[in-house]
Amino acid sequence: MLKSGAFLLMCCLHFISVAAYAGEPLEVVTEDWPPYSYLLPDGSVGGIATDKVRSLLDKAGIEYRINLYPWVRAYKMALTQKNVMIYSIYRTREREDKFQWLCPLLPTHSMYVYALSERKDINIDTLEDLKQYIIGITKEEYGYQYLLGHGFVESKHLDITPNYDINLRKLMEKRVDMIIESSHTMKIRLQSIGYKFDRVTPVFEVDTGAVADNCMAFSLGTPAELIEQVRKVFHR
Repeated sequence: MLKSGAFLLMCCLHFISVAAYAGEPLEVVTEDWPPYSYLLPDGSVGGIATDKVRSLLDKAGIEYRINLYPWVRAYKMALTQKNVMIYSIYRTREREDKFQWLCPLLPTHSMYVYALSERKDINIDTLEDLKQYIIGITKEEYGYQYLLGHGFVESKHLDITPNYDINLRKLMEKRVDMIIESSHTMKIRLQSIGYKFDRVTPVFEVDTGAVADNCMAFSLGTPAELIEQVRKVFHR
């Protein structure tokens, strides 16, 4: 009888903890980063990472909604608003204290600086060599924060755009010299605008050695009970 009562009490506490934040759905935000997250024809968000996030939140019994935004908007929401989760986000020293982390969601993928294959004039041996050129980039992405940390300057070395697709189009139109992307995503983005992968070539690999993991990250204003509920499912 005592065991039954204790079990019932645990069930009630679980229900109360979930109900405490059920009235305000978790705002889940991500960016267009195929094949990990992207917009489907019906307007919903799909992708490898999205499927994993949905599965975790469903198993945890969390009410949520997923929206896809330009990275700078998604990042700002997770940085400043309560009850927000962002994915997929690299866990770095600079970001460590800004979020509540749940890792790893995905493997850490290599990032490369790409130039047009026809640009035989570009020769890069060191990170410092990149400062001779203009790199199209989006604010607050890993590559942007990495380059800023190594002395690159907006408008001098970095051409800031709202999203990766604009970066790519600027590269193809020769309005910037280079962009940063993972190889899997670069192939997909090029194909989507009618180009083959051989139109570009990697000229430098961005150091991801300081990246701890590719993660889900909750805003600091997200209830600890909610995060713990997801964490329990995550580590099963």
